[in-house]
Amino acid sequence: MTNNERRDDRYTVIVAPRDTFTRLENCLQDVFIHTRSPIDVICLAGGAPSSIQERLKHIYGDKVRFIFKEEFMTNAQLRNIGLREARTRLAVCLDSDAFVRPGWFEPLLECYRQTGAALVVPIILDRQNLIHTAGNSLYITEERGHKYGAAELRYANLPVRGPTNIPRQEVDFAEVHCHFVEVETALDLEIYDENLREGHDYDSGLTLTRAGKKIMLEPRSFVYLHIPRIQDRLEDIPLYRWKWDLKAVLEAFKRIENKWGIDLVSKSNMRAHIIMLNHRVGFWTRLYPSTFSIWVDRFNLNTKDRLSNAMTSWRRFINWTLGLDRA
Repeated sequence: MTNNERRDDRYTVIVAPRDTFTRLENCLQDVFIHTRSPIDVICLAGGAPSSIQERLKHIYGDKVRFIFKEEFMTNAQLRNIGLREARTRLAVCLDSDAFVRPGWFEPLLECYRQTGAALVVPIILDRQNLIHTAGNSLYITEERGHKYGAAELRYANLPVRGPTNIPRQEVDFAEVHCHFVEVETALDLEIYDENLREGHDYDSGLTLTRAGKKIMLEPRSFVYLHIPRIQDRLEDIPLYRWKWDLKAVLEAFKRIENKWGIDLVSKSNMRAHIIMLNHRVGFWTRLYPSTFSIWVDRFNLNTKDRLSNAMTSWRRFINWTLGLDRA
């Protein structure tokens, strides 16, 4: 479908799993509840259990165009399929773990119209309405002719209790959780590199920057990113382990280094971050995946939390005894 054949009176929301299948249902539910503009919805998944496929079809019927593939697929592969299937000029690519908030869509559309940006992103929240990121900067330094890079998540960990004074601003790149894009631009520039298991946020930002395209943060739009401390749904474990396989992810960042001449691993905490993400599949679940092993790993995590809380209470008692909390 050419750009001239795509419609301007509707918009497409493309939903695909990044880490989990089980949150697709609630992600779609929030899209329908919180979106007033006329939208088409495409939901894609690779390797989703048949029980999840059937449930989604039963709930949403012909309100959603479902595309299911047998094998696991990267976020980029799924998004590109969705973009090629889109019948509109503009689209939002949304992760299944990202949940839109009321009034999320219109500010993104308005920002696009007013700035001409090829990609617009909202503020991403996590945990207790803390900012996960409000756009990203790519810090690059050079040592002996070798370039090293690291991400700065703007305004990260600051609480949001209502409107903020964060301005609409241009950013270096945008995490992939929610992207408002021009369909043809995204496809023509190949901003979602299907050869990468991970790192699409860095790669898409560098691709758009090289093409002279703007990436904008729209601070009036909010999307909530669910980040579990432990993966607790058996249906999600195989996908999650495949997605964050350390060797495959590091190979993706090596490809980015070869492509752009920027090493994003050696001088950053990227490797440790990927290892930490792997620990979200608990020890016993990794060895013996079952509902029981998930229960054991959750119990161990809760026990660790209780011990940590006990230590915190003890420190507060000591501070109270010494009068330090009344200074």
